[in-house]
Amino acid sequence: MKRAVYALLSLTLLGGCVKDISDNGSTKPGEEFNKFDFSTVKATTLSVDYGTQAEVYFEVYDAAPVRENAEGTAYEKVEGIEPLYAGYTDAEGRFSAKIDLPAYLAKAYIYTPNVHARTLLTADKNGAALTASAIETETAAAAKATRTGYESAAVTGDGWKTWLGTYDDTYGRIDYAYTGDELREKNWKKLYNAANKVFDTSKACPAEYRSSSDLYLEKDAEVAITFLMSNTCWNCSMGYYYYDAAEHPASLKDVHPIMIFPNTQDGKWSNDPKKAAKYKGVDRGTAVQLMFYPKIAEGSEEGATTVFPKGYRIGFVLATNAWGNRLPGFTGVKKYRAATSDGLSINDKGVAYKQPRTAVYRYTNSSLDLNSVICSFEDYTTGQNFSDVIFTMKSNPVDAVVDIPSVDEKPGADDTKREVRLLKGIYAFEDLWPSRGDYDMNDVMVKLDYAKTVGSKGIYEESYLFKTFNNLAGLENGLAFTLGSDAVSAELEFSILRPAGKDNPSPEYESYAVEREGNVFLLTPNVKQDMGATYKITAKYASPIAEGKAAVVKPFIYRTNDDDLTPGLRKEVHLPFEAPTAKADTKFFGTSDDKSDPASGRYYVRAESYPFAFFLSGATEVDLSKLLDPVNEKTPIDKLYPAYMGWASSNGADNADWYK
Repeated sequence: MKRAVYALLSLTLLGGCVKDISDNGSTKPGEEFNKFDFSTVKATTLSVDYGTQAEVYFEVYDAAPVRENAEGTAYEKVEGIEPLYAGYTDAEGRFSAKIDLPAYLAKAYIYTPNVHARTLLTADKNGAALTASAIETETAAAAKATRTGYESAAVTGDGWKTWLGTYDDTYGRIDYAYTGDELREKNWKKLYNAANKVFDTSKACPAEYRSSSDLYLEKDAEVAITFLMSNTCWNCSMGYYYYDAAEHPASLKDVHPIMIFPNTQDGKWSNDPKKAAKYKGVDRGTAVQLMFYPKIAEGSEEGATTVFPKGYRIGFVLATNAWGNRLPGFTGVKKYRAATSDGLSINDKGVAYKQPRTAVYRYTNSSLDLNSVICSFEDYTTGQNFSDVIFTMKSNPVDAVVDIPSVDEKPGADDTKREVRLLKGIYAFEDLWPSRGDYDMNDVMVKLDYAKTVGSKGIYEESYLFKTFNNLAGLENGLAFTLGSDAVSAELEFSILRPAGKDNPSPEYESYAVEREGNVFLLTPNVKQDMGATYKITAKYASPIAEGKAAVVKPFIYRTNDDDLTPGLRKEVHLPFEAPTAKADTKFFGTSDDKSDPASGRYYVRAESYPFAFFLSGATEVDLSKLLDPVNEKTPIDKLYPAYMGWASSNGADNADWYK
């Protein structure tokens, strides 16, 4: 079996049951055992609709994973919060499936870093369903904005030409869109996946794509752009210019910009699309063919042609919030101009801004019939993700534009993969089974994280991570798990991350040998041997598997050195009603405080309000800090968490968030 290094999980070990105490919980009259399984997981139908007609990667949280920046113009990711679920919508931007989520989850936060979709959605629970939608209904009244107190196109004060055609003076919607097939990017929605490889709303744009270089034409060519999207609170204007490559312009005034889109607001600003929709100036997918005016320096349209000469460069410029009819709250006049040419961008004081504020790259994918140049703008100095306005450009001939970075994909490699780490929760075990313990539920605690490499075609790789913590348990407990689904036959790798110390100042994951019994894996016979370690188990698949076939792990604790054990067998402690492995010593079932009945398939149950083990879905170390505090050793869990008993006595109907 191949061994390797992988980790990302948390196992929590504590406790020390040394005596029995009374259980003041009650079993219903006539009942031999408590039928409540103490589960904190609920199968929930999650439905998400982004209305994008393009796939969207998303994550599900139990708290808001983003916050607005100081200016209120964008979201910032909150550090230290792990998602509960992550996946992809279909090609229409929709997702609907039944998934396991914490039972306490009454409201979910749906986040995406994709530039083409709304960053944050919320979903309130209705029965066993969570529904989130980014689709906003636009009424005729909503589409009308106040027309007083603004100049329709303030950017014309910079000397921009409006020679391509006319547009309305309220929203700046153009009447000169290009409708031909040769230069319009008909597959523009498929380019969102390409854009997502470079632009991530939660991260800065990679330096290798930031460019202050205009597009050089190696051949005579016709050129058109297709508007992909905007993601900004501003109502910006966008134009283009051109010049002989042998004569780089000294300033923006020298290039005579020509208006393309007076108002680049597409009405889908991720912070507040309902508000932005009222000030929309352009639809996604709108194309415009660029014109070459040989006498533009003379202020003349004479000789206008669709063909740009070989040896010219085409540049683009964005005028921040230049359109007069702006979103409320973002009405400030900005003199900032972002240009693709080196030295032509200027700040609010008219001073040249030297750092690149644009990103340019070519995306090719032969299986999708895509060979396009993608350009994007950062519309102000405060942003870094370069996704405020994104468009694609095509030329005829297609290879006329050269000298730009490329993102090339092999045929069929059109699946956008992401690596994500998810929080599963914490397992807690009492180790005196079959006898009752002190119910502090901290003899062995296991915090479980889950990592996967996922794409729209499924899961390519997945890992389970278990991190251990100091514990006060007097017994030597082993840690193991059963593995289900396709992972059993996958290529498996095991590693361990030991805690930092004098002899290990910079710990790294190391290959780790694990004893295997079919689908049972024994991680360690004594968790105290590597106290505080994190164990990682990774399954690699030859081809992606469906989400529904994701690996299933069921951790349990065990001992093999008790005097009363049958030779070759072991004591095991599992969750209520969960079957043991074939190596479990069955003579202990139904003895002492245990009410198991193997003949009827009933295991690890007792009569009253404390289980021998449970799993707390969505729990973190912060949530269970009281259990991890040695001061609280031997204190029953309901004394530390007063809402616990109401949850247990109601069979989970009440106080589902008792540990949060």
